[in-house]
Amino acid sequence: MAIWLLLAGLGVLVLEVFVPSGGALAIITTITLCLSLACAYAAWYEQYPALWWGFCGLVVLLIPSTLIGAFVVLPRTKIGRKALLVAPDAEDLEPYTEEAARLARLVGQFGTTLTLMNPGGMVEVAGHRLHAFSEGMIIEPGESVEIVEIRGTRVLVRPAEPPASSADGGDQSSSTLDFDLPEE
Repeated sequence: MAIWLLLAGLGVLVLEVFVPSGGALAIITTITLCLSLACAYAAWYEQYPALWWGFCGLVVLLIPSTLIGAFVVLPRTKIGRKALLVAPDAEDLEPYTEEAARLARLVGQFGTTLTLMNPGGMVEVAGHRLHAFSEGMIIEPGESVEIVEIRGTRVLVRPAEPPASSADGGDQSSSTLDFDLPEE
């Protein structure tokens, strides 16, 4: 009888893993396993105490083994796949790492607004059109802006004039000199 109650208790324990019962099946499992130990005590303790202690050790080993086995089997069942969440892939966690790295290289560069930034709009930086936003200020189209920060895949800009060295870019046609420099 003790062995049958042990098997029934372990079966209800497995059922507790698969069926949400609010703890009712856990209570039934506890009662069944306690009755199993009581029956084993009544049957074996007086004549075979080593058998009873062996049975107690078996119960102590079978409870966690049954739980671990049930949790290993659960994700492989149809119900388990629906009930448990699947761990996301690394690509799902950070799907835009290449885009974020490309945008991060643009920090500190200057560009021109193509549309009204109210606060979001389009800017052109290094020949690329980007969707950008400003920190609450309206920036008119055609104004010079600097990329100051990347937030995820969003580009934060603020009005700024490019430094004089990058403004002329070595282009002599835009020089303000009224004479030509000799070429060496």
